Amino acid sequence: MNNLKNLAGNDVAIFLFRFEIHGNAISLVINQEIGMDMYEDIDEKLKPLAHVCCETLSRYRHLSVSNTIMDGNFLDTGEFEVMLSKGLGRYFPEDEKQQLFQDAKKIADLLGEVMLRRTKEEKEGKPQKPTYKDFSQNPKQVIKGLEALGNTKRFMAELQWMAEGQRLRPGLKPLQPDDLPPGVTASRGYDHRGHCLVFEDKALGELGKIVLIKMGEEKMLIQAELFKGQENEKSPLVQKKKKVFGKIVATVNNRFDENFPE
Repeated sequence: MNNLKNLAGNDVAIFLFRFEIHGNAISLVINQEIGMDMYEDIDEKLKPLAHVCCETLSRYRHLSVSNTIMDGNFLDTGEFEVMLSKGLGRYFPEDEKQQLFQDAKKIADLLGEVMLRRTKEEKEGKPQKPTYKDFSQNPKQVIKGLEALGNTKRFMAELQWMAEGQRLRPGLKPLQPDDLPPGVTASRGYDHRGHCLVFEDKALGELGKIVLIKMGEEKMLIQAELFKGQENEKSPLVQKKKKVFGKIVATVNNRFDENFPE
């Protein structure tokens, strides 16, 4: 008799993944057998999705009533279901929650691809690969994957914009490389709340990100987040980052006010 149930209490046929709270961190736990069969190319696609889901869930971890904050499973009915910890969904803005669920579904699709690929190899009589694989975390690879996801998100938004007959307002002044402090570069990031830019300093490393969050039809919230890593808030490195990042945030705010005066 199958007693495995998901966060909603529904009967589970195949456990796929869950996101667990560990203190101030969130970790992704995937089906052990699928993990043993993991392919490197699928793992590369999986990690950026896991990273952004962990980031989003971390903002709500203090509201979760269980250590498992989100799970994804195939139910006995054959349907895939992703669920948040009981009652947690009410705290999410709807767009952010839908983005989170869409990426959870992509994670499920990738894990399903592992199962299908392994089943196909077994039917073809291909030899089994070793069950242990060391796909170590590569931060640069994750950042590259997030940039690709961000570019895709931006492209899809532009397609929808054009399909709705919208046009860019003439006279808009985009942010230029010369507007940034010396040694600072910007790249597309990926965030479930909205469009995201990530800033990096040649000497100081990753500075932080700015997310443009749509608040209704006429308002946009600019959310700036400093990247501290493992450093203390008062450390010299964080203080240097804060000073440079503060200039960037001020520049973005000013440019936004120029383009969209009240």
